[in-house]
Amino acid sequence: MKREDILIEMLSGEKRRVRLLLPEQVKDGEKVPVLYMFDGQNLFEKEDAFGGVTWGVQEALKALLERKDAVPMAVVGIDNAKENRLDEYGPWPFTVENHSSAGEGDIFAKDFIERILPLLEKEYPLKTEREYRALAGSSMGGLMTAYIGAKYPEMFGTLGVFSLASWVSEEPFLEMLETEGEFQNARIFLQVGTEEEREAEGKVEYEHSQTYIDNSMRFLKKALKKGASLEDLVIKIGAGKTHNEGAWASYMEEFIQFVQKPYLQKE
Repeated sequence: MKREDILIEMLSGEKRRVRLLLPEQVKDGEKVPVLYMFDGQNLFEKEDAFGGVTWGVQEALKALLERKDAVPMAVVGIDNAKENRLDEYGPWPFTVENHSSAGEGDIFAKDFIERILPLLEKEYPLKTEREYRALAGSSMGGLMTAYIGAKYPEMFGTLGVFSLASWVSEEPFLEMLETEGEFQNARIFLQVGTEEEREAEGKVEYEHSQTYIDNSMRFLKKALKKGASLEDLVIKIGAGKTHNEGAWASYMEEFIQFVQKPYLQKE
C-alpha cells in the first residue's frame, strides 16, 4: 500500500488536504473499492492525529491483506475544517453546552457528493458503483455519515457510524430521517461505547454516555423503518469503550471486513 496526499479547493477557497491510502499496484483500466472517511487528520499519521492516536486504518488493512482476509482497496480521508469542524459537520445550527455550529453541513454534504467525489474518482482508480463505495466517520463525522447516507442513498452501499453525536441536533435529525431518509439496501456498521463521556480525570459521565447509546438506537430504529434490514446491520456496544480514536481503531479490522463482505461474496 502507498500513501498520497493532495490538496483540493473547498467552496470557501481554502485548500484542504485529502489523504489517500492506495494499493501499491493497480493494473491499467482496473479500479478498486473505496472507503471514504471524515476527519482525515486522525486516520494515518500519529503526528497529525488528535491526541497522537490514529484510527489504525493502514495497519488494520495491512494485517487483513497479509492474512488474505481482505482484498486491496483504497481509503480516502478528507481532513476536517479544524476550528470550523462543527460548522461543516453540523447539518443544522446548534448551541449545546460549550459546542456550537452554524449548521453548514448540508452545504458540505452537497459539495462532497456533487464535486469532491467526482474529482477524486476522475483522478484515481476508484470504483464508482454504490456497492463498492463505503463512507464512515465518528462523533460529528458519524452524524455527517448518517446524514449523507440518508439524503444520498444511491451513493454508498455501506455506512460506518461510530459514536454518533446526534444529541447536538437530535430533533431535526430524527425528523429528517422520518421525512427524507432512505436506507433501502444500506449496510450499516453502528458502534457506540458505554463510557463515551469522560472527564479529564477519567471519571465517567454515565448519563451523557447513555445519551450516545439511546441516540444510536433511535437512529437504528429509523434506519430499519426506512428500509434497512437486520441482516445488513452490525451493532457494537463496546463495554468500557470511550469517545476517542483508540476505541474506534479497535474495530477497524472488523469494520473493513464488513465493508468488503458483499463483493468478496461475489468473487
